[in-house]
Amino acid sequence: MRTHSSLRWLRALPATVTALALLATLLVLALASNGGARGDLENTAADPGSAGGIRLVQANIKSGMSLDRTASDLGQVFAQLPDFITYNEVSSRPDALLAPAGYAIQRTPGTYTGATAVVWDTTRWTKVASGTYNITNVWGKTKKQKVHWGVRYANWVTVRNAEGRTVSVVAVHFAPPSKYTSGLTVPSYQRMAALAQSLSAHGPVLMAGDVNVNFRTAAYPRNEIAALGLVNVFDLFGVAPATHDSGAVIDHAYLYQGDPLLPVTNLTTTGLHSDHHLLTVDLGNVGPRAGAFAPGWVSNKDDRKATARLVKSAIDQAPPGSALHLATKKLAGKSVYKAIVNARARGVEVQIITGHRKATDLDRKLAKLLGTKKKHKSWAKRKTKWSAYGMPRALVLASTSGGTRAVRIDFNRSWVPKDQKRPGSTAQIRSDQFGYDEMFIRFFAAVGRTI
Repeated sequence: MRTHSSLRWLRALPATVTALALLATLLVLALASNGGARGDLENTAADPGSAGGIRLVQANIKSGMSLDRTASDLGQVFAQLPDFITYNEVSSRPDALLAPAGYAIQRTPGTYTGATAVVWDTTRWTKVASGTYNITNVWGKTKKQKVHWGVRYANWVTVRNAEGRTVSVVAVHFAPPSKYTSGLTVPSYQRMAALAQSLSAHGPVLMAGDVNVNFRTAAYPRNEIAALGLVNVFDLFGVAPATHDSGAVIDHAYLYQGDPLLPVTNLTTTGLHSDHHLLTVDLGNVGPRAGAFAPGWVSNKDDRKATARLVKSAIDQAPPGSALHLATKKLAGKSVYKAIVNARARGVEVQIITGHRKATDLDRKLAKLLGTKKKHKSWAKRKTKWSAYGMPRALVLASTSGGTRAVRIDFNRSWVPKDQKRPGSTAQIRSDQFGYDEMFIRFFAAVGRTI
């Protein structure tokens, strides 16, 4: 299981969201240590070896983006709890950023050889072999181009899980049509297929990347691709959502010769700061990935009490010895307070920030129940101004809840019954190390506590 990094060694926190994003990116992702002020947090996603399934994420992280936007996009990547990630446009990004603790990366450093990368979860998969493979080698560029678009490399890895199953994963990024790269689409597929054929002797081969040809247009060489033994997941799943801001479907994933043991059971896209969308593909019986709180959205559209119940549920399912970090701009009604009382009684450490300008009866009760010393394990504080720290209107951070580790739930409305029942009340659930640690930093910054 993947253990979450510690934040104990942070000594000071900046006061701006941008600086917080920098810390969250460079310190939480790039450097990992053991233990932690909030306990050791583990990823409880089901073992895909025993379940027979694999989750693949394809991410084109647009080059030239700011560090905080890059960090946000990578947070979305790891929120999917992937087995494998195929990256594009990452030659200038450091390995430690792309593959934090619990993951490993394969690519050959360099402007061209390092532009693609494969990342895998080392708690589930062990490397058997890896390499870098030339796709096209056509030189020539305009004065506006920084690199030669026709020079492309794939990176690949062959891994084995505890059940003895071997899988190979290939990250590609084909050249877009231009003055110097006309006619390279089919040769690129041919080279990718040749690599896949050689790797297939060891087991299934998965390939993914930005192929720069729209699946929905006549330019997509369907017959040639089929003849090469490449099977597109869009054809297997029957849906091809847009993967680019333009509406085009240019990020693809393929299986070599298909695999009856790896049917496509789910396929989704997620918007990013990058001009490409995240493509997440489940192959086989992936099974439950995150206990009771799987990543996703909860809305009160069809059930006016849905988001309000979610607050109480996350608190109620926190087990003894776990930690809850809660925040809400307003707190009204007794249900959340009673849930906190019960959680504390069963041995859950609770820290809560409320945003009332004047202390309310509930604030005073919380202060009496939890204390107010922020260096203790449990406390209640009032802080009216936290917008500078990038916190939502209400927040749950649970080290463990409902069998899920590192639960983060962002609410767009305060924990007031009438507000939760208003149309448009939503909550986003995450259960990934990056997202939890990012908000953990902001939570403690809001009360001026060093970690």
